[in-house]
Amino acid sequence: MFKTIGRVERKLVALVALFYLSLMLLIGAIWGSQVSLSSGQSVQDLYRSLYRLSTLLSTLQDAEIGQRGYLLTGNQQYLVPYEQAIGRLDEQLHEMLENPTLQVYAVDLKVIAQLSELKRDELAQTIILRREQGQVEALRVLAANDGKLYMDEMRQRIGNVERGVALSLREQKADLEWRSGLALWGGGGGALLMVALLTLLFSDLRRDLRERAELLERLSFESQHDSLTHLPNRRAFNEALDQALALARRGERHVALLYLDLDGFKPINDQLGHAAGDATLKAVVARWRDVIREGEVLARLGGDEFAVIAAGDAAAVERLAQRLIDALDGPLLEQHAVMRVGVSVGLARYAEHGEDRRRLIAAADTAMYRAKEAGKHCYAWPEATGRGVGG
Repeated sequence: MFKTIGRVERKLVALVALFYLSLMLLIGAIWGSQVSLSSGQSVQDLYRSLYRLSTLLSTLQDAEIGQRGYLLTGNQQYLVPYEQAIGRLDEQLHEMLENPTLQVYAVDLKVIAQLSELKRDELAQTIILRREQGQVEALRVLAANDGKLYMDEMRQRIGNVERGVALSLREQKADLEWRSGLALWGGGGGALLMVALLTLLFSDLRRDLRERAELLERLSFESQHDSLTHLPNRRAFNEALDQALALARRGERHVALLYLDLDGFKPINDQLGHAAGDATLKAVVARWRDVIREGEVLARLGGDEFAVIAAGDAAAVERLAQRLIDALDGPLLEQHAVMRVGVSVGLARYAEHGEDRRRLIAAADTAMYRAKEAGKHCYAWPEATGRGVGG
């Protein structure tokens, strides 16, 4: 059935099935985990309450540490943790006494509250004695060890509550095991079905990701290359020229720019149509690829305009220009042998004709028009160089 529907519809069906299956498994897990208390939340609340009971002891111990530090040193800074702990104590006692999950242990809770009050009074009394009568009197009261008796009794009462909770939980264990077994078998079957659906989704998603990666790779290529000739486009050309000029400024290489404009291309487009024009451009590029050497960049700037980034002295640049011109000698299209195309080449070098991309391109463009005026199918330098026209 899945093979007869589209990939998108198949994923939607699988997702809907996964949703309902997950919902059923969730409901089954909740039902299977219920215990004999009013709800599973009650058990969680009970554990939180036990945790608060244990933190009550911790809070009193924090206050006791601050009290002892102050009694021994008289340093007021030790009273900071003491006061913070005492500030938390009232809130913890209130939560403990008002917690409905612990009301079955109300007797022990009241005793714990009374003992914590006695412990707090003992701490406060010793601090007052330290301030008013000195260390000796405060330590004498501390030595009576009443505070330790309060804390020991609190630990015993908290232990009673913990044992009561443990007993209640043991009584629910058998019921929980039965429900868990049922949930295990039902969940196992559901899990196998989910694995099958997830495998289907994974296969489709992997295919989608592969297609997306191919699309992104193609878009990345197209953003930097001309769609017809697959040469670097104007954007890629600008980046390459900027990089070459940066290297030239550091003295790592010489940079020359050749600006190329085809001669006789417009009649081919007008008389034979754009298909013939595109075929001609591809043939031109194919011949130029055989001329371009490693490290040189040939780019299409648009229409019948091209550019080459190269390195070398003036003579080497002129030789390259001549090779590009000679490459177009002869017919380009067998079916239209009478149609010929030439090229006019404008030459410019860093930093003789410009120190940045804009000036260098402008100089090469000017030189290209000089080549056009000189009869086309030749190369030329800007007028300021003193070099002539060749070709």
